[in-house]
Amino acid sequence: MKFVFSAVITVVLLAVYVYLVVHGIDVVQCLGDAQCTTFTAADFNDRMASSLALVGGLVTALVVAELAVTKPGEAPAARLLDPGVAQKRKRWMQIITGLYLFVWLLTGLSAFLFGYLTVEPNLLPSLSDVGQSWLGVAVGAGYAYFGIKQ
Repeated sequence: MKFVFSAVITVVLLAVYVYLVVHGIDVVQCLGDAQCTTFTAADFNDRMASSLALVGGLVTALVVAELAVTKPGEAPAARLLDPGVAQKRKRWMQIITGLYLFVWLLTGLSAFLFGYLTVEPNLLPSLSDVGQSWLGVAVGAGYAYFGIKQ
């Protein structure tokens, strides 16, 4: 039961993170287009900005913590399963964890690209802030997972 509850919470947090980043990208693209009237700066309010920072930090912390304790070359979260668990269950765990990491990577990269590189960063500072912090943390997570040392 504990495992299911924690899995649901992590997926819900990721979904909120994805929603806020996608909504922020929509707002930024509209603000950057003089002909667009669909969104205004008020459509991504301060509550959304603080939620994006908080939820993005929680999701990122989960990813970094998991990658830091995973041995290089091993599937993340594989250690959570008992050694006697069927291979089919292990494979599903690897697929779900891989999808989670892929969505986190894609969402963070999108926040970075749309919030910082493709438009003026001052249009929606919270999106560019999340994108920049994601980039730094993603590099750190890669170092942790692949065991890269100086």
